[in-house]
Amino acid sequence: MEQVNDMFYDFHNNLQPSSVAKSDSYIAIIPLDKATHYNIVNEYIPKIPMIFADFHFSKIETYADFIYGYISIPEIILTNQMVIRFIYTSQYIIFIDKNEYISEMFEKVLNANAEKITSSGTALYYLFDFIMSKDLEKINTLQQNLIQLELSIFNGKMQTLIREITNYRSRTLTLHHYYVQIEGIFHSLVDDTKDFFDTDTKQLFNILGSKISLFSHESEQIWEYTSQIRDVYQQQLDVHQNFIMKFLTVVTTLFMPLTLITGWYGMNFEIMPELHWRYGYPAVFVISIIIVIILCVIFKKKKWW
Repeated sequence: MEQVNDMFYDFHNNLQPSSVAKSDSYIAIIPLDKATHYNIVNEYIPKIPMIFADFHFSKIETYADFIYGYISIPEIILTNQMVIRFIYTSQYIIFIDKNEYISEMFEKVLNANAEKITSSGTALYYLFDFIMSKDLEKINTLQQNLIQLELSIFNGKMQTLIREITNYRSRTLTLHHYYVQIEGIFHSLVDDTKDFFDTDTKQLFNILGSKISLFSHESEQIWEYTSQIRDVYQQQLDVHQNFIMKFLTVVTTLFMPLTLITGWYGMNFEIMPELHWRYGYPAVFVISIIIVIILCVIFKKKKWW
């Protein structure tokens, strides 16, 4: 199928793409920058004042004769954050496309499921099912990255890890919130208090909701795992600091007797026989070496180093 910027897929014409709607039952994909050129969009602007606003969350609003949905897909799932806006009625569904993301996805959905898309509700289901088809794979990749991050801590590569850990923690929390919000949206669609969907479509939404619940659970576990990694990092940092303090304590203890000797013979009293003794300096040197050796042996036996 040839892809154009704005597209109408008519249910009465086997979902063949067209630049105009040929009936009142269709799927419309309209670029964000052209949305106000269409009366089918302009009629909803008074009812949805924030229809073109950008949010970093997902929501759904049910009105008397239509549903407005806003889905914000975070960067951790895609290369860049993507937004899906849609207006659903029992006859048609309008997607307001930003950066041609929906148009690209829908072409792929049609190639795989054209015969199954028989209504605007099934179009919504198969589009989101396709968009989320690789989410579990991406979640598993994220888990592997976190495992490698944890191994880096034990390998001593800790200089820049705290920023990376904090970044993962923030992104995984955003991911978990995303799935929780999407799960709530599809549960609302299943409840369908205004009877927009038939039983089969609700069943499809219920299946997708179960899949999203799995993603939500997995994302929550990943977020908790980042907390464990942060605790491991802090423990390793404490061990490293304790090792440094232990080393400094041992060194200080080794040189304490030598400091005492230098302080003692630095008093400069006139009557100090060792100061005039020919072998005084070598004797003090030898005694200092012996003291250090004795202390080293003691520390070794007590496993203080």
